[in-house]
Amino acid sequence: MVLGDDARQLRRLVGDGSNPTIEATAVTPGFKDEIIFQSINEGYVALDDWKDVDAASMMTSIRENTEEGNLERRKQGMSDIHVVGWLQEPTLDRQTSTVFWAIEGSTDDGRIVNSIALRLGRSGYERLNWIADKVNYVPLGGQLDVMLRAHSFDPGSRYADHESGDKIAAYTIGGLVAAVAGAKVLKVVAGVGLLVLLKKFGVVLIAILGSALFGLRGLFRRKAKPNPPTSGDQV
Repeated sequence: MVLGDDARQLRRLVGDGSNPTIEATAVTPGFKDEIIFQSINEGYVALDDWKDVDAASMMTSIRENTEEGNLERRKQGMSDIHVVGWLQEPTLDRQTSTVFWAIEGSTDDGRIVNSIALRLGRSGYERLNWIADKVNYVPLGGQLDVMLRAHSFDPGSRYADHESGDKIAAYTIGGLVAAVAGAKVLKVVAGVGLLVLLKKFGVVLIAILGSALFGLRGLFRRKAKPNPPTSGDQV
């Protein structure tokens, strides 16, 4: 695991540019799995519109945006990526204040999985992202599950610690999920879009597709589901 300034420098070296929200990068031996931790402190994210999240409509938009992104990718000499569909539709675990999902994509090199978890806190959220070849994807009990179980906000900073007068985010959970998943553009969200796994010179690289930004940026974000949300809400 690489932390703090070292993690941000690593992201710059693989083409991610300067991103002050990156906190850590964890890599398994052989670079088969990589998890990026990113802290976004834009305020408390309300759950009021969770019931309005439409996974089917969202997937249609993600596919359309990804195909539009392929036009730019071709100009840059990069291969296309196509969205296969949800491996896990967006799911809210209210006990841990965590939203998670997984999308399967198809590239010239095979099938990949983009798996994301957003853990909500009092002042924003922690984003964890996992990109993996589908053959290495573990929906339960994988590397990201371990990371999610190890992660917690300090007392006073947890989602349940929210009080009247706290800063409120300019978006609710529905808009946040749609933006991070790549279904629409949301200015305040860092790293919007489906991430493409590229391997070059033994280093894992990621290209972001989404918003107005195209090209190489190494946002490895991996999402494994937290403990099965027996009491959670699924779209």
